[in-house]
Amino acid sequence: MVDRLSVLDASFLRREAPATPLHLGGVSLFGPDLRFESVLATLRDRLHRIPLGRKRLLGEGFTSRPFWVDDPDFDLSFHLRHAALPPPGDRGQLAEFLARLMARQLDHERPLWELYVIEGVEGDGVAVFRKAHLAMAGGDRGDPFAVLLDDQPDGAGGGEVPRWEPEPPPDPLRLRARALVEDVERAVGAGVEVGRIATSPMRLLSAAGAVASDAVGLVGRVTGRAPRSPLNRRLSPHRRVATLRIPLDDLKDVRRAFGCTVNDVVVTLVADAIGRLLRWRGHDTTDLDLRAMVPVRVHGGGGADGGDGHEALTVGGDGVVGVLVPLPVMRIDPVARLYRVMGEMAGLKESRQAVAAYDLVRLAGFAPPNLHAVAARLVLGEERYNLALSNAPGPQEPRWLAGAPLRETYSFLPLAGDSALSVAVTSYAGGVFLGLVGERSAVPDLDLLAGFVPDALADLLAAAADR
Repeated sequence: MVDRLSVLDASFLRREAPATPLHLGGVSLFGPDLRFESVLATLRDRLHRIPLGRKRLLGEGFTSRPFWVDDPDFDLSFHLRHAALPPPGDRGQLAEFLARLMARQLDHERPLWELYVIEGVEGDGVAVFRKAHLAMAGGDRGDPFAVLLDDQPDGAGGGEVPRWEPEPPPDPLRLRARALVEDVERAVGAGVEVGRIATSPMRLLSAAGAVASDAVGLVGRVTGRAPRSPLNRRLSPHRRVATLRIPLDDLKDVRRAFGCTVNDVVVTLVADAIGRLLRWRGHDTTDLDLRAMVPVRVHGGGGADGGDGHEALTVGGDGVVGVLVPLPVMRIDPVARLYRVMGEMAGLKESRQAVAAYDLVRLAGFAPPNLHAVAARLVLGEERYNLALSNAPGPQEPRWLAGAPLRETYSFLPLAGDSALSVAVTSYAGGVFLGLVGERSAVPDLDLLAGFVPDALADLLAAAADR
């Protein structure tokens, strides 16, 4: 079966460049009992459950929206790779290796994902790094590697693995004809005059390109420009990565004390930490609000609280969209900062901006179940936000890969436009895991930024204890 990319998915391919690789990343940490051979066996058994696992792109050269087709030369060993850190294998070495993997573009001539099993992590640990292109990781496909995890140590059991035979490649002329017809239909649906299209193939191509850029255009209309900051600059291809774990119970204590959501606390901590970093660098943060692109829910329930204290974000009938949240980074009382964030988040969920962003989602036909994929796929504007921030509730029960317990899990959002920083927050099994990605020159002190988060949390916990 040959499927065509959506408008939004295709836009990621056109916007990608060496300085802005557009893939979602992540690393999960396990104990020494995880073996490469076990990961290989699990992946081989479950690859059929990854919808685009064996599909590659076809048509990037002759249509604005290429097609997914079976890769007749699919090679699992190209996508699953074995690596090891040199001793001592500390977190700094791991972060440097991951930064290089995040900076490297995926090969568009092959299925758009890679998986690395990295041995030699301190404490005899094993890390599994994954990345998938945004064109693959969205829609109803979610995280293509979630199928590898089990909710029981003994796995999901055996079962017959269906035999895979690639479908014959489609006829190029038929594919071009199909693309032409669909582009005409889409252009007509967008209000382009049929007669003008029929008289000029170049006008057809122009119209198709305009439709394909609707997603970017709508973001531009509803957001305006972000304030100037050291976190916004022309991006290079080079990256830094940092990770941080904090206890979920600490965030819940703040939530209970001040009647907010865990998401409010996360946004507040990030704002406080960025303000500390800017002041440490000598920048004046007086009255400074930065902007973060944050996924929130619209058209539904309004502020329900999930069982783990996270806001109950849903997809499908309700919409999860990206909106711009002001980040108060000035030096103010930590509780005052929290209350400001609470007010902004509550207002944005019902704002016209959120409704306009929901129209963007409907335009692209896009309702992904994975909130980090939502945030990453909404990183579209240039100079309209200062950083991307995603907070995704995860399972509070343990997970296993090939019988090895998952200890820590971090996600990484891509950088785009002129935004040199992204923060992805994931809760799992009582922990909150922050994955930070920074442009190498713009954020050379990324580790320092991560270190300011516990300081900001300590101030909120002290205020909560006083109440």
